[in-house]
Amino acid sequence: MTSSTIDKLTELFNRFPGIGQRQAKRFVYFLLSQNDSFVKELINLVIQVKQETKYCVVCFRLSTKITDNACEICSDHKRDKTKLMIVAKDIDLENVEKSGVYDGCYFILGSLLPILEKNPEEKIRLRELIERIENLSTGNLAEIIIALSANTEGDYTAEYLGNYIASMAKDKQIKVSLLGRGLSTGTELEYSDSDTIRNALKNRQ
Repeated sequence: MTSSTIDKLTELFNRFPGIGQRQAKRFVYFLLSQNDSFVKELINLVIQVKQETKYCVVCFRLSTKITDNACEICSDHKRDKTKLMIVAKDIDLENVEKSGVYDGCYFILGSLLPILEKNPEEKIRLRELIERIENLSTGNLAEIIIALSANTEGDYTAEYLGNYIASMAKDKQIKVSLLGRGLSTGTELEYSDSDTIRNALKNRQ
């Protein structure tokens, strides 16, 4: 592997969320220290998971367990259809599920809004969110929980969403709540432990 190739691979790793230049370079040299079978298995698994993973057309979660275009959560008839939790990312959903304290439905926005974002409809799934609420409200949807990270972008996005769906929620008599501050300021939902999520849900407003 030439220095140029090492630099290119480092640059690719550097694009991973939360990975800096130094960590990216460590990944490259770690791979170089492994035997061929390890590298081949890694390559094959990356290709396999990419081929097998699809978006759920209901909540927009990425899953390898898709039946009739819906993930296993959205296909589960035992889920509480009176509650809809809005999260930013797949990993946030997974962390809430891991906590075992929530049994309702989900919707994944796809991102958070940067402060003063001029084109929010291009950044997050606003149209799809409205469709999700419309579909659930034909049943017994009673509460929408905006469950975003307790940081600047999370707070801004939560405020924007609250205003965006306020009229619709009022017309359909749906409560809109936010996670309580059991979630410490500056905390990302994906890194919160089960007790923190449990308290944040319990103290939602």
